[in-house]
Amino acid sequence: MFRFVQPVKWLVVVACWWVAVSAAMETLSIRQAGEAVNGIQRIQHVEKSAPGGFWRWLEATDPATNQFRHALIVLGVLVGLMLVVRYFKETANTSMSMNMVFHIRQAIYDKLQRVGFGFHDALSSGQLINRALSDLQNVRAFIQTAVLVTLDIALIVAFNIVLIWTRNKWVAALSLVPLPIWTYYILRFSRKIRPVARSVMEADDRNISIIAEAISGVHVIKAFATEKQEIDKYQANCDAFRDRVLRRIRMFADFQPVIRSIAMASHLSLFLVAGILMIRGKMLCGDLVILGGAMGTILGRLQQVATINEQYQNAMVSARRLYEVLMAPPTVPEKTGAALLGAGCGEVVFEKVRFGYDPEKPVIHDVDFRIKGGSVVAIVGPTGAGKTTLVNLIARFYDPQGGRILIDGMDLRDLALASLRTQVALVFQETYLFSDTVSGNIAYGRPRISEGEIEAAARLAQAHEFIEAMPRGYATMLGERGSSLSGGQRQRLAIARAIVTNPRVLILDDATASVDTETEDLIRRGMRFVMHGRTTFIIAHRISTVKQADLVMVVERGRITQMGTHEQLMEQDGHYRQIAAAQLQGGRADEDQDAPSHLKRLAAQSVSAQPLVALGEAGPDLSTEGAL
Repeated sequence: MFRFVQPVKWLVVVACWWVAVSAAMETLSIRQAGEAVNGIQRIQHVEKSAPGGFWRWLEATDPATNQFRHALIVLGVLVGLMLVVRYFKETANTSMSMNMVFHIRQAIYDKLQRVGFGFHDALSSGQLINRALSDLQNVRAFIQTAVLVTLDIALIVAFNIVLIWTRNKWVAALSLVPLPIWTYYILRFSRKIRPVARSVMEADDRNISIIAEAISGVHVIKAFATEKQEIDKYQANCDAFRDRVLRRIRMFADFQPVIRSIAMASHLSLFLVAGILMIRGKMLCGDLVILGGAMGTILGRLQQVATINEQYQNAMVSARRLYEVLMAPPTVPEKTGAALLGAGCGEVVFEKVRFGYDPEKPVIHDVDFRIKGGSVVAIVGPTGAGKTTLVNLIARFYDPQGGRILIDGMDLRDLALASLRTQVALVFQETYLFSDTVSGNIAYGRPRISEGEIEAAARLAQAHEFIEAMPRGYATMLGERGSSLSGGQRQRLAIARAIVTNPRVLILDDATASVDTETEDLIRRGMRFVMHGRTTFIIAHRISTVKQADLVMVVERGRITQMGTHEQLMEQDGHYRQIAAAQLQGGRADEDQDAPSHLKRLAAQSVSAQPLVALGEAGPDLSTEGAL
């Protein structure tokens, strides 16, 4: 974590300088106060009861009086300088802290943007938010404490022990006795408190996750009238959080008295020894003041170790959690000197591709196909078959565990991610819009495009009409996630957002599922111009959309079981003809009455160990070249 000091190293140097000056000034002030008291002893011959005694003392010119006046003036100057130094110390401290927070936040946000989907799949949004806020502050506070407060404690203790040493070596040696006792007890306490601090942060993570989910799913909660259920769930977690916090407080409550008792015992012992030395005439009153001031300062600083220890325990847990974010290996690593995607028409090739979110449980099994550039490919299949996973691999949201994927002859793993993803545009099944204007959302992928290009994309996506009807047209601000729009309107804006990027490969993941059939037909007509000359993958369930494609791929259980045009697949027994018959004829066709379901058919294929329909096998010509 201390690498975050690097960007603010000069601020750290300045802050440390003012800490050192402040510690020196504080020690000198204690010494000067003692010298002033010793000066009082030296001018005891002045008769305080004499008329005008104070003025006689003020005007006196004897050496003792002059020395005392000089000591008072120096003490006043030191106190005034201490106030000035303290101002610069606090200013430098705050400047260092805020700049360090900026750099840590920047590093975390940068990492969250660049890390792959696999990382976000493993951690909830609530956990990531809490790490980016609470854990960051814990680490920041500890780094600041470790650099400045620890330096302050070390210098104050060192300077004051030297000050005591100049007065009496035995008293200075006695003042060092509590240090090893404190060190042992603090180390012993640290081992006990760390797991408790971790459990508190884990409970806080769950609180943030529950809040984030409740806010995101407020419509579902209202629809099912489960407000009481959600309140009870949050209350139960808050109770667990409170219990863990109280346990941590009790442990620190037991810790503080022990530390204070050691300090008090040490303080009283030193004053006892100092009293004996004064009785024997081996120590002056001013020396006792110096001893009291120095020991009070030392013990006051050392008692801060308890606070530092609490920050340290929290920071150790937070640092480990931040480390998981900052040092998370990229799920899709980019090679050093990765190439840019060369010119081409958008040919996509899968060669024996195998993938699973858990490598032990593949979702995609040995998929092979070649799609010519400029083709329109429809992907159909039952829910959970792996259709979305298949197209996500094209954008390299994940890397396959086996085989390779090529676009225009270049392996995706050899390409720079930015170069690839500017040429692959997606319209997701779940649309996400930002809290921005309509035009800002459409131009998200190309923020510097003209208003004319934005409007053209909106017209092609059949969004222009409802945008113009909005209060400020394209300048209308949208609520979070586009909550003020209908599902179909949000989806059309997402399609327009994909259009303006002018991609080489366009992927529509059930993009028209939220619109009615009439709007879908309008969008499909407009998209003909958009899809012209670029490779388009359409995940769809409506045969009216699928039958317009140049090629249809049927995905079942992570395998391509059928491939061909609509007419070719209608002539084959299989999943495609079943769903086509159900949609086009309102039920299963007569000739399919005795045909088994696609699940039973797949089970039969597994038992017989017959190879699935694949590119280039014997039988009907289902190769991409033939189909197109």
